Amino acid sequence: MNKCQWLPEIIECKDFSKWNEYLEELYKIFKKDFIENRVIFEGKNVYYRKAPMDGKYEHAFIHLTHKDEFHTSSNPNDRIPDPRRAERIGWNKQIIEHYPCKETCKNCDKILYFEEYYKKNIKAYLLFKDVRFLVIIEKREKYNLLITGYYIEYDNALHKYLKKYEKYKKQKTPLI
Repeated sequence: MNKCQWLPEIIECKDFSKWNEYLEELYKIFKKDFIENRVIFEGKNVYYRKAPMDGKYEHAFIHLTHKDEFHTSSNPNDRIPDPRRAERIGWNKQIIEHYPCKETCKNCDKILYFEEYYKKNIKAYLLFKDVRFLVIIEKREKYNLLITGYYIEYDNALHKYLKKYEKYKKQKTPLI
């Protein structure tokens, strides 16, 4: 993997017994990226879900740092910490803002884009295959909504998204 010129460093949790302190550091990044500053995608503001709050943390922050691998709970904040998501929290804003990427990095596939219908809206998928990271944004009439962003750990999941990208590229309309 080549080092992307604009992608922030990974912020590892060196001691999981200090996860709460680590989460505080990550929250500062989320707050700077999405609360204190505007993010624009395709000419519209990107907002994030605040509710349901998980203590003092917005729902979107929990989505960017925790996972619900088996979808067994009806509580949207009933998630477990995901170190791979968490340590890459700064990638979400950068990937959104650098799509389409105009850098000329050697051997880089850039950010791949595809859309999929979701209920009454369209979800935009920003897949940075080279670093195995996916950001999902729901396109709304007057704004965009950050859904999640995460590291794609498993090869089969990466291949699934690449297949969707190839299908979208051929048909040029949102996938069903």
